[in-house]
Amino acid sequence: MAKGTFIRTSNVKPFIVDRNYSSKMLLDKFNSESKGIQLNEGTLGPGCSTPGAAHMAPHDEIYYVIKGEAVLTMDGVKYEIAPGDVIYIPCETFHSLDNKSDTDDFVLMTIWPEHPAEGANEVYDMRLKAWGKSYETLDGK
Repeated sequence: MAKGTFIRTSNVKPFIVDRNYSSKMLLDKFNSESKGIQLNEGTLGPGCSTPGAAHMAPHDEIYYVIKGEAVLTMDGVKYEIAPGDVIYIPCETFHSLDNKSDTDDFVLMTIWPEHPAEGANEVYDMRLKAWGKSYETLDGK
């Protein structure tokens, strides 16, 4: 029987992608007995945007907005998104984000129903290359 996992998100080390975006891997196969699901907290700085991506099949993604407002562009259609919104992004769907605020961070959870294969998620791959793992706490564990 698999054991449950408790994560104190304030103790998870953020992976700084660039001055615009940071990512905290909260749950995946490296810190739990999860066989598939992956949960990440992404923070997009004030006035910043992501270049966008389309994840290869079969890697769908789900967004759950925690804080702030942004414009999500998905397959050329723009959506105004805010806390509490849920977005399903099918694999191979181009998507990008623009933080609408010039003063506040935009924070969302990204959920993958399976662990990404190499090449499916650029940020995940960058973290693995830099750290040798996807999850690290501020105290180095």
